[in-house]
Amino acid sequence: MSGTDYIIGYGSLLSAYSRQTYSNVHTPVIPVMVTGWQRGWTTRYGDEAATYLGVRPAENAMLSAALVPTLITEELRHRERGYTFTPVARDTIKLMQDGAMELDTARFWIVVNHEQLRADESHPIPQSYIDTCLIGCLETGGDEMARHFIQSTEAWDSHRVNDRDWPTPVYPRGTPASPAQRAEIDALLRIAQV
Repeated sequence: MSGTDYIIGYGSLLSAYSRQTYSNVHTPVIPVMVTGWQRGWTTRYGDEAATYLGVRPAENAMLSAALVPTLITEELRHRERGYTFTPVARDTIKLMQDGAMELDTARFWIVVNHEQLRADESHPIPQSYIDTCLIGCLETGGDEMARHFIQSTEAWDSHRVNDRDWPTPVYPRGTPASPAQRAEIDALLRIAQV
């Protein structure tokens, strides 16, 4: 794959800190809405006791995300090891900002989880991962993207754990949340009642 490849980041790849620190991806991202994909808390790795975000095809669903221009490296493949890189048609992607670069010759990929598994007590949704994703939403598309992320994601009613202050958070590729970011995230989650 070449530099004309874009990953559709819909979870932790939204966060600049997480992309840069754990995948060596330093390129700016482009906020988008992608039709035909439903985000949910449905992914597990065999070597991590947690549940993360995944997607499934869904005809009328809208996915708030970011186009991440990057080479598909071994670091990125390892980060996305529980997923299959799946091509996405350009006409399903709507740019959310004016002046975005021409993308007609680019290739687009979304990572689709191998299985759809809800969180349980042994594989909870870690708050450190939620924080990473919502910090990324706020960076990429502001409050509107963060609200859409929360409202359009399935399976919030699954088991969750607040690992923010644990010596070693459950999510190993997290973005540290400042007190102000924590307060903003908690307010958004309360408003959405999740």
